[in-house]
Formats: sequence, structure tokens, C-alpha cells
Amino acid sequence: MKKLPVLLGLVLVLSLLLSPVAFASGGNYDTLADWDLRIAVPDNAASAVLKGNTYYIYAQNDGYIPYVMLMATSQFDSEEDFIDHLTDSLAEQYQRQGFKVTASPELKTFGDKLCYEVDYAYTVSGYAAVDRRVFITVGERTYMFCSKEIPSLGFTVDGMLEEVIENAVFLSESKDVPAERPEESQETLYPVYLYREEDGMPKYWLDLTGVYADNPVLHCYFRSGDPTFYESVFVLDFNSAEFVDDKTALVYDIYDARGNKVSDWFRWFELDFDGDTVTMDIGRNEKTLAGGSGDNIQTGIYTMEPCAANASYECFDGDGNLQYWMIPNEAGDVEVHGAVFRGGDPETYEEVYVLDRATSVQSNEYVTNYTTIYRNGSDVSRLFKSVVLSQVQSSYLLTVRPADSSAGSPDSTILSGTYTFDPFVRFVPAEPGPYSEETLGLLARQYYFLENLFYPPEAEVSANEDGSFTIHLYETVEQDGLPAHTATSAWYTVDAFGVGVNDVTGDEVYLAG
Repeated sequence: MKKLPVLLGLVLVLSLLLSPVAFASGGNYDTLADWDLRIAVPDNAASAVLKGNTYYIYAQNDGYIPYVMLMATSQFDSEEDFIDHLTDSLAEQYQRQGFKVTASPELKTFGDKLCYEVDYAYTVSGYAAVDRRVFITVGERTYMFCSKEIPSLGFTVDGMLEEVIENAVFLSESKDVPAERPEESQETLYPVYLYREEDGMPKYWLDLTGVYADNPVLHCYFRSGDPTFYESVFVLDFNSAEFVDDKTALVYDIYDARGNKVSDWFRWFELDFDGDTVTMDIGRNEKTLAGGSGDNIQTGIYTMEPCAANASYECFDGDGNLQYWMIPNEAGDVEVHGAVFRGGDPETYEEVYVLDRATSVQSNEYVTNYTTIYRNGSDVSRLFKSVVLSQVQSSYLLTVRPADSSAGSPDSTILSGTYTFDPFVRFVPAEPGPYSEETLGLLARQYYFLENLFYPPEAEVSANEDGSFTIHLYETVEQDGLPAHTATSAWYTVDAFGVGVNDVTGDEVYLAG
């Protein structure tokens, strides 16, 4: 359980207040952190890009007039100084293109912002260009908003300059407002929130564990022309999010699993942490997000139920079998768990390696060298030459070099080599068992879905005399519109807590994670 202000250890700027004007307009946002500025990109913009120290919003063709341009500087003491400098510079640059000042500096109001505007004219490739400049000083920084148009060619921004200025949010102004956050107003969070479809199938789940990424991650299950699903993720940047009433997060910067920014896929993305639920309000951008209801997220409001979570990092062998998994223990040491064979015994035994944090040495914030290693409670440090754990994006590399034979008898079961551990989170019910037959059926379908990415349409649960339950997962196959036979997905026998076996494979199952 975490408190919202310290979610995932992030420093959340909770004093930022929502600008109703900015939220209502546009739908695509860019945060220019170096300038303490957030821009709402108008709907009629063709593209928006930061080039060096200048930000452009193009109205038509990428890279050419017409566009809205933005710069910020701390070089000048006032708007008047900036205007004088700019006028001299433009006069020199366009002296052969008929440069002139068409409107002297004048104080104007754009929305709730008091600004200075000055207008220029000159020719570009023989065509008359209109150049409007608007200046706003906030703190020690002066912002210049500009539009360049060629009206005779129909190259106009159609009010885009005013819209951009009115909806701009100066973050430095918001940061100056102290945040009053009484303890009783803080929301208590679960590590995972889940949205199910009407048949109980998991569709979206919000991961707040921090295992996958430093920010919250929205996991989505989609499919396209196939009965099986695939998982897609969106990383939500809470560093640039705005928080309203201590519980509602407005997310502006969104990334896919590869780190590509996909913020323009959404017109808005809001999370409301209210009591034991999270309400996710999403508006997709039909211009940039292709796909239908099956293979992409849709505009809508989704109520998500709280879940507990089992989080770990997992390492698989070349055949796709789980080899090792890694979790922190209560003392903060890294535990590496794995199953090994001993001698000719066909049974496996669990090995637990503990990498002692107290004696470790950090090369940097991403690489840790461990010198004291315990295996099943015994100090086996002498068996290792080096044990290094490195963080690589959202995964970990464990590089182990065993000691040579002079350190003692070689141990064939000892860790040796390089292992890649990828993040893994299994969401489980918020409330522990025992569970009803109906809930066991739902958990069994969910368990099968997470293992196989197919959601069995039916679950039949039968109580056994010994207190266990047998669960049949299946679908009814029709022929000529009539039920013909059932296609079985799995048979499980479990106790009231969802622990048992797969009756077909003999593998252990843990329906509740």
C-alpha cells in the first residue's frame, strides 16, 4: 500500500493546478520542461516539434510557413528590451525584403494573459509575409510566441497563435503556490487496479508496483483477427502530470514499451484515485490512433477494481522455461530463487541465493557488486569470483563468475554465467480467500488467460467431498447454430484458496497468484 504523494518514490509536483482552459482545448500536450511551460497543441495543427532552441507548431506542411513558433530566454530584463533587440535583428535580416513594422508594440490580453504584441511585414520568395510576435514575461524568463503567414497563398494559421497563447501553462507560476495537503486527504493506493469486461475478462490493468518502470504502467490486452490476445503497455509519465484535488492525475506524456512518445494518440488521459477504485477516463485521438475496438484502446470511462500483486523479475532458459526469479526480501537484500536437479533425482529442489546488500559496492547507480552470498542460509561467498547486478532499462542482468578450483570443490549447481531478469507482475484479489465457487471459476479463467492469452468462455465448478473443487474451463462449439460439443481448455482441482494442481499436466496452480 502506498500514499499517492510518494507513489513509486516519485517527486510529484502536487501544487500544480489544472488550467480549465488548457484542458478543454486541443487534447495533445507537449511539456517543455526546460522552459517550465506546457503547450496544448491545437487540433488543426499538422505537427509540433522542438528544433534546437525553437518550438514549432506547423499548420500545414511540416517545416514551412504557416506556423506558430515559440522561444524562451532569460537574456533580457523586460519585454521592451527583447522587442528592441528583435526588431533590430529582423530589420538587418530582411532589409532587402521590404522589412517594416506594421504595428508598434501594444499591450494586449490573450485569455487571462497580459502580453505585448508587435507586428512585422516583409517578403518571402516574393510573397508578402505577415509576422506577429507576442511577448510574455514570467519570473526571470521572457516567452516569445510568433506566427508566420502568407495570406495571398492561403498559408494562414486560422487563430492558432491566440489559441496557443491562451492555453499555455507556465509551470513556474504554479510551482510558487504552496501545496496544503492534510494527512486525511491522502489516498491510500493498491499496487494494481484492474478493469474487467462484462464476462470477467481482464482488459486493462494499472501497474503501480514500479517493477516494470519508474512510472505507472497501463497494461492492455488486445487481439486482431485471432482468438488469442496480445499484451500492449503504455508508460504514464507522472513527473509531468498535473494533480487536482490530491487525487486526480491528468497525464500528458505517454510512452509505449519501446520508449516512443505516443502522447498524440490521446486527446485526454485522466486517472481519478477515489477510495478503493480508480476511474480511468480516456479520449483517443482519431487522427493519430488507428484500429478498432479489438486492437486499440477506445474512448471511454473505465472503473478499475483494486488488486494485490505478486511482483518479481524472471529469467527463462532457451526453451522458454522459468529458470530463476528474483525478489527483494524484507531486509532489502536481493533473493534469487531457482529450481535445480541433484544427482540422478528427477525431483527439483528450490535454491535461494541471498545477495547481501550490507557488504555490496556500487560502481554507479545502475551497477552493484556483491561480495557476500548466501545459499539456503549458508555463506557460499568463497564459491564466487564476482557477482554483479546491473540495471538495463526495466530489466536486470546478473553476471556471475564462479571461483576457480583452488577455492574448493566445484559445485555443478552453482550460479554461473549471465542471466537476464525481466519484470513480471501477477495481479491477485485484493481480499484473501477462502473464495466462493463463483469467484474460483472467475479466478481460474483469469489464471488460464494470463498463462495462455485466451479467455475460456465457460467455467464449471464442482465441490468435492474432501473440500476441494474441480474446475472445468471450456467453450461450447456450435454447428449449424446448435451446440455440437465442448472444447476443453483446462481441468483444475484446487482448495478454497485457489491452490491446487492442473489435472492434465500435474503442474501446481495458484489461481490467486
